[in-house]
Amino acid sequence: MKTLFIILFLFVFIDLFSQVTDTLNWDNKIYMGNKIAGISGDWRFSGELQVRLKNDMGELENWFVEGIATYMLSKKIEIVPDIRISIKPDNEIEFRPGMGVVYKLNKSSFQFVNQLKWQIDIDNKNNAENGLRYFIFTNHEIGEKFISNFAFGVFYKWKNDWNGFRFIRFGPGLTYLINKQHTINFNYLISAENDTKMWHWAGIPVVQLIININKEYKYLPAKYFSF
Repeated sequence: MKTLFIILFLFVFIDLFSQVTDTLNWDNKIYMGNKIAGISGDWRFSGELQVRLKNDMGELENWFVEGIATYMLSKKIEIVPDIRISIKPDNEIEFRPGMGVVYKLNKSSFQFVNQLKWQIDIDNKNNAENGLRYFIFTNHEIGEKFISNFAFGVFYKWKNDWNGFRFIRFGPGLTYLINKQHTINFNYLISAENDTKMWHWAGIPVVQLIININKEYKYLPAKYFSF
């Protein structure tokens, strides 16, 4: 219960912080997704549809479908190839294949997840940009129905005319376990994004429904979400 109060306090603090931040350099976005996941042997497969809104949640940033194939190599290591297809408001289509490695530590009711991932963004004009991201996720079970979590990560991008840190994101969250197969994640991220000229700040609520087709796993999967 103490951890739950801490999470609620952080949500209130972040909401107040977003109201007093310079409005010329602050945006309120929202990410909403639905993921379906299942297993076959040592493989875990998932597909997600996600919609992202910007400009005080009033304008479409993009929407995408993402497929992930996770090979659960051991209790601690997962190999994660994936592909994402994004549609932007100007009808630009972006393909983003990626390859990641997840290292996780599970101890009692606590999970610590490290994600290192390379990706390449290819638009419909065949322009390509490489990126490397490193994210940390912590998950702590609160009773039988809730999991508190915290995420922190950075994304480094390089292309022909620029390279540098593209964004930094961090924030708390809470997962509600509807049952063994259905969970819903609520997160709030503080985001600093670099447009190559200046940094832009944003507050991003993330809402994600996860439907697990299977109940039992050989190894406990890492709990994390896609950015």
